Amino acid sequence: MTEPFAQHNAEVAELWNRYAKGTHARVPVLLTFDEQFLLPRWNCSFRQFYQDVPTQIDIRLETQEWIRTAVRQDQPMGLPDAWYVTPTNWMAENEFLGAEVIVQEHDYAWGQPLMLPKAKLLERLQRLDVHRGVLECSLHRQYVEMVERTKSMEFRGRPVRTSLPVTSTHGVFTKAAEIRGLERLCLDLYEDPPFARELLRTVTELLLAWIRTWHELCQAGRAFPSAEGWGLADDSIAMISPAHYEEFVLPCHQRIYSAMTTGPRAIHLCGHAQHLFALIHRELGVTIFNGPGPQIDLVRMIGEIRAPIEIQVEVAHATLQMSRATIEREVRGLLRDEVKAQAKEMLIGYVPKDTPVENLAFFYECGRRYGQMAAGASPSRRL
Repeated sequence: MTEPFAQHNAEVAELWNRYAKGTHARVPVLLTFDEQFLLPRWNCSFRQFYQDVPTQIDIRLETQEWIRTAVRQDQPMGLPDAWYVTPTNWMAENEFLGAEVIVQEHDYAWGQPLMLPKAKLLERLQRLDVHRGVLECSLHRQYVEMVERTKSMEFRGRPVRTSLPVTSTHGVFTKAAEIRGLERLCLDLYEDPPFARELLRTVTELLLAWIRTWHELCQAGRAFPSAEGWGLADDSIAMISPAHYEEFVLPCHQRIYSAMTTGPRAIHLCGHAQHLFALIHRELGVTIFNGPGPQIDLVRMIGEIRAPIEIQVEVAHATLQMSRATIEREVRGLLRDEVKAQAKEMLIGYVPKDTPVENLAFFYECGRRYGQMAAGASPSRRL
C-alpha cells in the first residue's frame, strides 16, 4: 500500500470511528455508482451484464479496483483483504412475484405489471410457493453460478468471495405498484380500499418470506428479528398522502420492520417525501433517513421530527454531470451549519452516465470543505 493510501485510510478510519460516536469534526462524503455510469466505462451492454455471470464478476472486480485506487471518498483505498461480488438484479422481486422482466440492451431491466383482474392477481400471489419461487428465479441461478466460479478465484492476489444478494426490499408499496401498475394501485386506494389493503398485506408477507428464505438458503446465520439495524427502500410512497400512507402502507411497514429488527431502523426515500418523514419517524421509529436531497427542506424536516436523527443526504441525480459552480452550490446548500448542528449528516453523490471523472474529485473536495462542523456546534441532537 502506498503512503498516500495509508494516510487516507487512517483519516477515514478515524472519521468513521468519531461518526459512530457523534463526535465527528466533518461530514463523511461518499460516492455511489451503478450500471448507468459503469457499463459504458467497460464497453458493456446492460443485457450482457445482466445475463452473463462471468461478465458481472469481471466488471465488479475491475470497478472495485478502479474505485479503490483512483476515486477519493471516505472509504478505504488500496487492495482489500478480499473482494466481494454479488449478482445484480434490480427486478428480482418483480420476477419472484410473477412479473415478466424485460431486459434491455442499453438501459435498466424493468418488470411489467401483471395484467390480471383483482381476484386473479390476489389468487396468484397468495398461491406462490416462496421456497420454490426463490430457487427458480434467475437471481438464484446466477448466485449459484457465481459462488461456483469464485470458489478458488483470486484477483490481484486477493481472494474473491460471493456475498448474499438479498438482505432487504426495494419497497412494499413500490413493488405492489409495479406489479399492479402505479396508476391502478393509486386508484385502488380510492375505489377499492379492501383490495388495496389485501394486495399490500399479501406483498408484504411474500417479500418478508423472500428475504428470510434467501438467508436460510445461503446459510447467512442471521436470526430474525435481529438486533442489527435494518432498513428498506420504498420510493413510490412519495406519491401518496400522509392519510393514505397511514391507512394502507404503515401497517405493512410496521409488520416488516418488527419482523426484521429490534435495532436501529433506516429507510431510503430519495423523492419528494417531505410530507412523510415525521410520520415515519413517529410511527415506525425510523432514525436513519437515506436519500433526502435538494428537493427537501432539511431544516424543516429536523424541526418536524424533533428528535435525534441521521440524514444521509444525496445530491440530485444529474448534479455530478453539471458545472463545478452547480456542484459547489448544491453541496453547500445540503451541508448548512444549522443542519449539521442538529442532525447527524453524511453526504452521498450518485454518479450518473457521462459524469466527468474530474467532477468526482471536485465533489469530494466540496464535501470536505462545507462538511466541517462549525466551531462550538453542539452534538446534543446528533445520534
